[in-house]
Amino acid sequence: MNFDNIKLDKAGSEPLYRQLAEQLKLAVSRGDLSEGEKLPPIRAWKEVLGISPVTATQAYEVLSDEGFTTGQVGRGTFVRSLNRKSLAVAEPIQNTLDKYNPGPAGYTTTTPSASLSEIITYQKFNRSTRVQRFLQGALARYQSSASSSDDMIVMSSGGPAPELFGVRRWEKAMSQAGESLSKDGILDEGRHQHLQYGSPLGDLPTREWMAGYLQRFGINCQADEVLLTTGSQQALDLVARVFMGPGDMVLVESPTYVSALEIFESRGINWLPVPLDENGLQLDVLERLAERYHPRLLYTVPTSQSPTGVTLSAERRVRLLELARRFNFLIIEDDTCNEFYYEAENLPHALKHYDAEGRVIYLKSFSKIIFPAVRFGLLVAQGTLMEKLAEAKSVFDRSTSTPLSRAVLKFVNHSAFETELREAWKLYRERRDSLRDNLEQELAGTGCRISRCEGGFSMLLTLPRGIRAEEFHLEAAEQGVAVLPGPVFYPVPAEAPDNTVRLSFGDNTPQRLEEAARRLSLALRNLQYRSQRQNRDAGFITAV
Repeated sequence: MNFDNIKLDKAGSEPLYRQLAEQLKLAVSRGDLSEGEKLPPIRAWKEVLGISPVTATQAYEVLSDEGFTTGQVGRGTFVRSLNRKSLAVAEPIQNTLDKYNPGPAGYTTTTPSASLSEIITYQKFNRSTRVQRFLQGALARYQSSASSSDDMIVMSSGGPAPELFGVRRWEKAMSQAGESLSKDGILDEGRHQHLQYGSPLGDLPTREWMAGYLQRFGINCQADEVLLTTGSQQALDLVARVFMGPGDMVLVESPTYVSALEIFESRGINWLPVPLDENGLQLDVLERLAERYHPRLLYTVPTSQSPTGVTLSAERRVRLLELARRFNFLIIEDDTCNEFYYEAENLPHALKHYDAEGRVIYLKSFSKIIFPAVRFGLLVAQGTLMEKLAEAKSVFDRSTSTPLSRAVLKFVNHSAFETELREAWKLYRERRDSLRDNLEQELAGTGCRISRCEGGFSMLLTLPRGIRAEEFHLEAAEQGVAVLPGPVFYPVPAEAPDNTVRLSFGDNTPQRLEEAARRLSLALRNLQYRSQRQNRDAGFITAV
């Protein structure tokens, strides 16, 4: 390919590195750049286009992140073998339902003749890797900025408040768990059969307590309808293994939880993204998709949704179950932190509450309730669904750790637990209110919008038109705030709006959140000022 044919609009609003990356991607998709072809060295672009090595490096990072190239140390950057179907640009689903033909986002294949080095360098689109690169880029920008003497305010973790971690109570719970298991051994005449490989459902006393706990969300289930897991991600992986396969159509919120997207993408599924509004899933869009594509299941976080914080209204919950019956699809209900719904003392009924047919698989995590290092969760299912899930659990993991399960039981089955939950609810609601109120004040008149965060630990900030999320996240880092660009949370990157960022508040005090809002406002106004100045300069040059 003749790289001299590439033209960049240096007076335009789109960053030069993005322009270069898009033109190179287009060349790959058209076949102008063939598999294995070497791209020019980073420094060569200065002669070709008059751009800096930093700009060329950023463009190559985009190509690598999106699976178009692979780099080999000491040799250079090469075009990767691509599935041509995955290069098609998807049009917005709500506008072009008749033309929509989703495919596994970023999914590529290697050929049987691939060498060992090619297999080692092969990598599918990886969202977690992109998240880490965003964070590393933010840290590098912050450390090189003039304001790096101040503490960086991290709003990208999505984690709970560490001051709430009941470490001492956990230590006592583990000790009590050991005593409880020793007592079971004595009652078992010293044979300790309960410490052998047990039921794939997990520890029975723990499951019995959990069945009672779930009644607060309107879920009535028996212990044999509860399966214990090592966190919610294992539960998601288990469901994906059992009920998803390559080519299956799956409905999913857009945007949604990154780890769920990665787990499902590993199965080679086809996305059917459903947009959200302030009341949750837009069911009219979901209905049209279900009628046309006959999806296998829906993945949803109906309460305290991640990353927006919105909650599906009660009316839509009832209608969603009607649609599931009508179009015969399963629902995966992911409950990360229903306990932290801030709009009322009475928690919303789970989707599972309305499930008369047993088509909802309910997932529950305790990572944000106890602390993340306690990898413990559960799922609830009935009949054949539970039979299939238990069979798969026995193959892949046999059973969740009995000592861990018993320690969790001792921790939560204590009078202090409910008190701690109420205190955590108050603390997180105060932090949500602090961030929301300060953002509304600092960003007034800028054209920004904030998602209706009714629960959870994060909200989505929509920036004014012309302000790209990746630019904003770097400018925010320069001002001392780490945020995550919103597009990484969307199932189909080509459809993601490029002007959203996720803001997490759970592990920051109200004082730090007030300062974060001030810094974010400064970052936005800096970008707007530079954009306006570029437009004025471009107009002057045109007039001359």
